[in-house]
Amino acid sequence: MYFYLIIVAAVVIDAATKVAVRMNLELGERTEILGGSFRIVHLVNTGSTGNMFHGWGRVLALLVILMTIAALYWHRKGNIRGAYLQSCVALIIGGAIGNAIDRILFNHVTDFLHFSDAATMNFADIWVFAGILLLISQQIYRAFKPA
Repeated sequence: MYFYLIIVAAVVIDAATKVAVRMNLELGERTEILGGSFRIVHLVNTGSTGNMFHGWGRVLALLVILMTIAALYWHRKGNIRGAYLQSCVALIIGGAIGNAIDRILFNHVTDFLHFSDAATMNFADIWVFAGILLLISQQIYRAFKPA
């Protein structure tokens, strides 16, 4: 049950923050926070990470939908076991759905979180990154765990 709650929470937080940015900031407008090391800036991305696959928004959305269906199927069949793994996969799915919604509706993704010299991203990107990072950290831990 928490698997689906994580997905829904991730999608809702992502969508709500994107709507707030679109309603309150003009495209390109920025607000500096923390002395300029963090900014809220309204940008759009018609590709994927780092604007790769520029202009392929709806194709990317279709691929994400197919991968999400596969992950949900594997979860339903019991192939994604354990609370940790389920949480990681749920974060990845929630983030993927969040950006897919933008791609379907607007043919681009709204990005707004800008950290110093890093890329500008949104919460969906953070969910996907966190899920992948947690999966990798689990694998590293297992590889070096004392017997």
